[in-house]
Amino acid sequence: MKKAHFKAYMIASLMVISAPIYAEEMSPVSVFGSQDETQQAGSAHFIDDDEMKAMGYTDAERVLRRIPGVYSQTEDGYGLRTNLGMRGTSALRTTKINILEDGVPQGPAIYSNGSMYFFPDVGRMEGVEVLKGAAAIGNGPRTTAGTINFLSRSIPTTGTEGHYSATLGADGFSRNHTYYGGNIGSIGYVFEYHDYRADGYKNIKGTGGNTDSGFDKQTDLVKLRWAPSTSPWNQTFEIMSSNTSETSNETYIGLTGVDFAADPYQRYAPSSIDQMDNDYHRYIFTHTMQPSATTKITTKVYKTKYSRLWGKSGEMYIDPDGTGGNVLNNVTVEHSALDLAGNCAGDSGAELRACNILTNQTAMVNGEYIKRSMGHRDYGMYGYQFVVNQDIGNHAIEYGYRRHKDYRARADDGFSQRWTQGANGAMSLLSEHGNDQSRFDDAELKDTDASSWHLKDVISAGAFTHTLGIRHEDTEKNDGTNANPGNSKKDVSDSATMIAASTIYNMGGGQTMYVGFNEGHSPVDAGSSASIEPEKSDNYEIGYRKQTNNSFFEIIAFYNDYSQLIDTCLIANGCASADSGKTTNKGAAEVEGIEFQYRLNNMFATPQMKGMAATSSVRYPLMITGMLQSSEYTGGETSFSGNSIAYVPNFQLYTSVGMETNDWSINLGAKYHDDTFTNDANTFRTGKAFIFDLQAGMNVAINSNGIKDARLFLNVDNLFDKVIVASEHEYGKRPNKPLSVMAGVKFDF
Repeated sequence: MKKAHFKAYMIASLMVISAPIYAEEMSPVSVFGSQDETQQAGSAHFIDDDEMKAMGYTDAERVLRRIPGVYSQTEDGYGLRTNLGMRGTSALRTTKINILEDGVPQGPAIYSNGSMYFFPDVGRMEGVEVLKGAAAIGNGPRTTAGTINFLSRSIPTTGTEGHYSATLGADGFSRNHTYYGGNIGSIGYVFEYHDYRADGYKNIKGTGGNTDSGFDKQTDLVKLRWAPSTSPWNQTFEIMSSNTSETSNETYIGLTGVDFAADPYQRYAPSSIDQMDNDYHRYIFTHTMQPSATTKITTKVYKTKYSRLWGKSGEMYIDPDGTGGNVLNNVTVEHSALDLAGNCAGDSGAELRACNILTNQTAMVNGEYIKRSMGHRDYGMYGYQFVVNQDIGNHAIEYGYRRHKDYRARADDGFSQRWTQGANGAMSLLSEHGNDQSRFDDAELKDTDASSWHLKDVISAGAFTHTLGIRHEDTEKNDGTNANPGNSKKDVSDSATMIAASTIYNMGGGQTMYVGFNEGHSPVDAGSSASIEPEKSDNYEIGYRKQTNNSFFEIIAFYNDYSQLIDTCLIANGCASADSGKTTNKGAAEVEGIEFQYRLNNMFATPQMKGMAATSSVRYPLMITGMLQSSEYTGGETSFSGNSIAYVPNFQLYTSVGMETNDWSINLGAKYHDDTFTNDANTFRTGKAFIFDLQAGMNVAINSNGIKDARLFLNVDNLFDKVIVASEHEYGKRPNKPLSVMAGVKFDF
């Protein structure tokens, strides 16, 4: 059957079975629907509040380390700019998967500019849902791999709940997290504040300049809910406000191989002027109602505003002779043009002098300077969405619609600073240019108007559960200025319809098997040429699960067949400034792999006779999860045909063992970081190693002044202080986070 005919058949089938229903009450923020993570016809995982608090992580990479098929490219180790991928999609700037918070896109502009330079404050989250494959068809706009949905702090359903946690650690790390919520009649509320900061673990060379390689980040959250007791439809009205500010002194500038081997945690003096300021605001209004016992409607209206000012050094104005005698001979040299991989051996003339200035603290002469680009971007998105859940007999239907607009505006045309480097790497500001950020009329503006809808039907038929789904995306993109939107590219339209189908077979005895298929789609950023095609793929999976009272085992094989792969050139992966933001088609590619997980609640659980007590109160949990996959370009650009896809690892493994009682626990986890290519030519790659983390905690009974229990805890990241190349591209090599010890106390009240 032709694909177009098959889609038409799917639409007709769903329209026929979509008469008016809903079975069980669902969370208005969940992406799991009416099934939990063990019942999905796809790979699904849930991390709850207890696990989030036990881990104490602020980095999404570490939070998600146990999820097979979800991988990352380490950047700062604190979770400021996280790079996540799953199932054959590039991890770079998390551009190929959906990141939601409470079921709403995180942004900052998912259609106009898909790169996530801002990532949600993971340390404050109450839970995380991960859904991959055909079961994730209800979430978009990216449908190739899946969705990660972060759950923010919820309002207590009854009574009051309070929590406080304080952490101190190495490199000036500190973290404070508190929330309090409750109910006053029909009004519910929760207030939350999260603050974490560090001095950084890198040492900046040079004297007299900024030596802070750290950051500080704060988030506040307020939720208010009204649930009128007289409502005939069990209606609720909830508003949420969340605000985040961040200042970080990270840099893209890495090290030569020689300098990395000598001291991987050093930074060159010109990187001392790199700094990003972030300001993020998010507002959501949620309304739920149940017109009948079998119908529930959830509506959300949302708005997000994000602004960043990123000052970063990226090029130099160089006198090739180094004499300072004739500035007319000076030339511009971008950092990305330097041979840092070859320790400057491949450089000559102006490039060699630039490489020596950068890496050897060579003093600049008259007329030379380092350009610090002041990247001021404003992002925004707003829209509304609703989901209707109904039950009709053995059908659990989900209808969804979203109308969404987002944009990215630049206000930095010509905005830059010029710095000079003196003896011993001392950095001095020479001048500032084009700092008129109040003028937005001539600022570049990229915007997208998008509408999408989906239908999903979960059909129970004896030992089988079938899921049929369809999603449609319509986008209209513009590229121009605030004063004249769309003057460059106007009304570049695109539409796509994706289908998904899966079947679960309950074999009995806790065993299930399933097969699934879904069509993958990833939109093109606004501003791209109309000739650039969206990403398209056909994706297949087959899985087996077995669950007992003490264990869970799952193995899934998947295959992604890309007919068209897209890639966006970013400064983050060494792109030259002239090509930054440019999206290109890469042609056909294939990814195949296996995901597996095995969880054991207690390795030494012993059978008990009826009426007998347990022989030991100590439990010994075990977890092993992993992924094997291979990727290959199979068409399009012949220059890298046969190469691996950048930022897609071949192997992933996580294992953890622990000892725990109701009063204390200790856990040792190890994640294997595979060496991963970071460019299409497969000439740059990261390092590989097992990184061990240790967590321990002990309860202290208080039961005084409203405090129920306190818990002392100790976390050690990178226990054996393993050093690897976490990132490598034209800007050089950068390391992973070193051994970090943190300790603190937390309690509920």
